[in-house]
Amino acid sequence: MEIKNDYYESLLDDPVDNKEEQIDDVNIESDEEPILPEQPSDNNESSEPEPSEESTSDVEDDVLTAYLKSNGIADPTKIQFENDEGGIDEVDFNSLSREEQLTMLRELGTSEYTDYEKDVINYLRRNNTDLQGVIDYFQNKAIEEYLAQNPDKVQQKEYKIDDYSDDELYIADLAAKFPDFTEEELNAKLDAAKTNEELFKKEVDSLRQFYKGEEDRQAEEAKRSEQQQYEALQNTLLESIGRFNEIVLDTDDPKSDSLEIEDSDKQIMLDYLLTPDKDGQSQFDKDLSDPNALIELAWLRTHGRDTITGISQYWKKELADTRKELAKTKKELEKYRKNDGNDKVTVNENKPIDKRRQITSVSDLWV
Repeated sequence: MEIKNDYYESLLDDPVDNKEEQIDDVNIESDEEPILPEQPSDNNESSEPEPSEESTSDVEDDVLTAYLKSNGIADPTKIQFENDEGGIDEVDFNSLSREEQLTMLRELGTSEYTDYEKDVINYLRRNNTDLQGVIDYFQNKAIEEYLAQNPDKVQQKEYKIDDYSDDELYIADLAAKFPDFTEEELNAKLDAAKTNEELFKKEVDSLRQFYKGEEDRQAEEAKRSEQQQYEALQNTLLESIGRFNEIVLDTDDPKSDSLEIEDSDKQIMLDYLLTPDKDGQSQFDKDLSDPNALIELAWLRTHGRDTITGISQYWKKELADTRKELAKTKKELEKYRKNDGNDKVTVNENKPIDKRRQITSVSDLWV
């Protein structure tokens, strides 16, 4: 989104009462002098022709166009409407029926917004931005002004080569170019070069700039390689999550039901793994540095599937027992209907409890 920064300052101004001044300010990005409307002549010359019906219509159209523009419709020939499918259609105001035109004008005239709120909305539309864009602009502007007034606060890029003194840099460069030179020979070359201090300093500065460029190049390559690795990981995860469609509720039962993984769940999982925050870290990256989160992830990885299976088996057993009790009750009811005088129904409400049973794990609770 391209933002015209010159316009943001006007949002800090007080609301403008004169609507004509607001309309004239629309073309503030032009460097040309504004074209003023022609002033009426002081003398009562009657040489001008009488306004015809056609010219009167043109004036009315101009007034109508100005009214539409003052209410946020910059181009009356391209009024945007939302259709039934949620898309945007463009309609020429003149192509609307008389009733539709009147309805639109009536709605514009009864707007719930104040004049200042309309000015803000029109301003955002003209500059193709939003309130966040304006906020970002002033934030960046404040930072730039602060750094301009405090140049010592500007963080300079650090290079490893700056840790070398001029002599060390010259020797290191010679050693890289001439690996067979002895230490004495390297020092001799250094002493010879320093006989002309000005030339030596110029040569060392050139070497320093060269190695800084090499560091920049290596950093770019590392960044590009990291991006390629990230994209490869992303593609791999997308392929894997495309195949991850269900979780079996009971791994011991080949006919077990499964928990279906919806697309929205998959997106949440991908965001957890890949979406970075303002510091460039995903939630998964941060969890890898959190011991508590790591323990939780380890438990889910080693016990999660067995736990789901144990819960499923427990409730399947409970359901089976309940169905048995219902079947017994149904039989008793059938006996009661057949037996005229016997109205007793036997229902086993108490289940035998094995007090000798010992609980040794979470799964034992559901067995």
